[in-house]
Amino acid sequence: MPTEDEDKMVRDWDFDVNLSGLNAPTGRSQLPEGYYEVLLADLFINPEKNSDRVVIKVTVNEGQFKGMKRVTGINRPKSEDDKVRYYWRGLAESAGYTPAQLDAGSVKLSPSSFKSKRAFIRYTPKNDENEYDKVSFLAPAEWAMQKQAFVGTPSNGEAKPEAKPSATKTKAEVLRQLGL
Repeated sequence: MPTEDEDKMVRDWDFDVNLSGLNAPTGRSQLPEGYYEVLLADLFINPEKNSDRVVIKVTVNEGQFKGMKRVTGINRPKSEDDKVRYYWRGLAESAGYTPAQLDAGSVKLSPSSFKSKRAFIRYTPKNDENEYDKVSFLAPAEWAMQKQAFVGTPSNGEAKPEAKPSATKTKAEVLRQLGL
């Protein structure tokens, strides 16, 4: 017998919705440690939190974890020798900028330098050793070599055996395989 509150519930409802192109939830919100191709979905500064930090939202662009999102950030450099410049170099190379472009001198970076571009990351989830999730941006060839040697749970979710030195590819082979 329904309660008085249950009698007030509307059970005659309908609506139109487009569900094409979506993946049903898997119940997994954890992205395993591994190497992922991502889309740089958004880059912004939240002046109420830290006006010197660029927040970077990435979306996994491949495999069974496609669509999962992660957030990281990089502080803006405050001086000519600020060590944070190394992280910006990693992001720029990851997003497709060449060493020649970046070694030409000062470059102007903005959201349009990165937004909607493909990038390559090593992701480490928060654990006892890491207070936060760690997103490391890697140049495509470096990412491919590290991913190949990665032991654990790679981005496809399957256990991977120990890498063998004979399986190592040259930088040119890796770049060709990535279409770069």
